[in-house]
Amino acid sequence: MKYRIISLASEDLAGAVKYYEAQCEGLVADFLDEFEASLERICHCPDAWMAVSHNHRRHLFRRFPYAVLYYNAGNEIIVSGVMNLRMDPEKQR
Repeated sequence: MKYRIISLASEDLAGAVKYYEAQCEGLVADFLDEFEASLERICHCPDAWMAVSHNHRRHLFRRFPYAVLYYNAGNEIIVSGVMNLRMDPEKQR
């Protein structure tokens, strides 16, 4: 199955990348690897992860305090957010 990342999710991802680039050399690569692994798991079995609304599901990263927020549009997965789980949701956007 294919996936598409909407612009707000791309902004979330860019913010996380910027943060991890500043933390430690190589950490951003680990973060992006985890993001890619999450997308692979989601595409392989999109309905396996926790529903957070009628349409959306949440896949937790294994190593980082982040989650991918997505929905199954039938022929593709739409990634609508990359959530920092330690940040107040009201301050994320």
